[in-house]
Amino acid sequence: MRKCWLLGISLLLLGGCAKIAQEQGITERVEPSGGGGQLLPGSNLQASGFLRDYGKLVEVASAKGTWEYVHPGVNWKVYTKILIEPMEVWISPEAGYRGIKPDDYKQIEQAFRDIVRREFQDGGYELVQTPQPGTLIFHYALTGVNPVRQGLTPSDVLPIKAAITAARYATGTEAQYIALTGEIEALDGASAERLYAAVGARRSYATTIKGEQITMTEWKDIVAYWAKQWRTRLDKARGVGP
Repeated sequence: MRKCWLLGISLLLLGGCAKIAQEQGITERVEPSGGGGQLLPGSNLQASGFLRDYGKLVEVASAKGTWEYVHPGVNWKVYTKILIEPMEVWISPEAGYRGIKPDDYKQIEQAFRDIVRREFQDGGYELVQTPQPGTLIFHYALTGVNPVRQGLTPSDVLPIKAAITAARYATGTEAQYIALTGEIEALDGASAERLYAAVGARRSYATTIKGEQITMTEWKDIVAYWAKQWRTRLDKARGVGP
């Protein structure tokens, strides 16, 4: 049970909408964006520095480009409460423009928080504001971000450059995908002990023609998919739900 949820998070760290299923035929993988933190074990790739420790992470054999750590012997069944910490945005060291306006960031973070909160509340979990026993704390960061200087752009366009990559399928066809990078850790609410951590990059929204920036519609679609997977996997780890 526990492994089902953890594998789900590691594989879906940076997923997208339901179209992510199309990736099954892709012959190439995306690595996380480089940062200024510790080297990811067994690689020459530096993480962002968001996580406090990367030393115990192990690359997932079935999902190259994803590293994870799981604390042994966790009883997930006791976790009926969720605390969502504010999402952090870590700018890429290679970003040419490094500014993010507070209001723009607030819009991105609020959408993330609202969607994740609603998903877990609908699943019967109690959303709390302070750490306590039986609480799982989600601590998440969008990493490797390349901000874009905002001009006269539509309100739906976010000030984040979308990493667009060409993905070749086993059939020989190609499509373009938004590639996003993130890091997550789950902490015990009573002890603050890290129970799980992961670093990864995933393609998400499939597209054939894509501008430079991601839209709020795409962002909400991506977050809704993450939230659904996180809640479903936690349900399975706890032995509840359908």
